[in-house]
Amino acid sequence: MNAPIPEPIADLLRAVTEALDIPEPATEDDAQIHNAILADRAMDAVVALRGILGDPTGLSVPWNADYLRKMLATKPPTGYRAADSDGGAQS
Repeated sequence: MNAPIPEPIADLLRAVTEALDIPEPATEDDAQIHNAILADRAMDAVVALRGILGDPTGLSVPWNADYLRKMLATKPPTGYRAADSDGGAQS
């Protein structure tokens, strides 16, 4: 039996994906910056998920998805050169 994912949960999963799915770095130097940004964004996702798991009512799902997106807006995946789909650097 396949049930559709409730929209608040789907929205949260989209926010977590936005947090973790950032462009790959072009070089090893870029990787250091990329990894630091990704670690920050992953921690924000963990905080949001912990907030939901600590709420037995489930009412905090929309709030935590919104919180995560607000945190991500303060930590854009910039400051490094991203690899293009061919493995080279994007300009």
